[in-house]
Amino acid sequence: MYDPTITWEGNKVPLFKAFIAAQSAAEAIKKASSNPAFKTKYADLSSVIEAVVPALNKAGVGVMQFPHFDGETVTVQTVLCHESGSNVTHRLTIRPSKLDAQGIGSAITYGRRYSLLAISGAAPEDDDGNAASGPVEPIQNGQRFDTPKPPTISERALKVENAMRAAQTLQALQKTYSLASGLFAQLDTADPERLVELETLYRELEAAFVDAMEREPA
Repeated sequence: MYDPTITWEGNKVPLFKAFIAAQSAAEAIKKASSNPAFKTKYADLSSVIEAVVPALNKAGVGVMQFPHFDGETVTVQTVLCHESGSNVTHRLTIRPSKLDAQGIGSAITYGRRYSLLAISGAAPEDDDGNAASGPVEPIQNGQRFDTPKPPTISERALKVENAMRAAQTLQALQKTYSLASGLFAQLDTADPERLVELETLYRELEAAFVDAMEREPA
């Protein structure tokens, strides 16, 4: 089936041979980056590049990535080019969670990371289920997928915020905060400002509960 997000140019045979050689030599991607506050790890863009690109280069394959923003969506074009002149190009279009410089930058980083993972056939070790809900919504051919999608990272952040505000006890607040650790690890990369907002809200609510308990008569 024709896929407009993928295009080929030149003789595929030398690129195929080099790509297979690179895949067999590439090491598993380690989740080298971590959020020390929550002791969770993830493979950031630099980790993915470090694990994938040297093996491709050694086999005569280079990687180029070109981001483009049209005012609403970000498209990342990833090209695997062989020294023979043949190449394959993949385009991933995603919608930023926020249409500001930080949101667009996060979408570009997200797109580059996952495009490189996909086109190289690599994957982080022990990837957890929370990673399925990225900071952006994938789009194919200008339209959303018809299949059900998990909530976006912004929607999950709002749900956690509402749950913390609705907590009736300190224990309930602490439980909500603990269960959201996976989301906080993603926000640390995708939307640091939103993470700061949620952590500040937690500290304020926690202090209010503690103060109320201290005021209670013995």
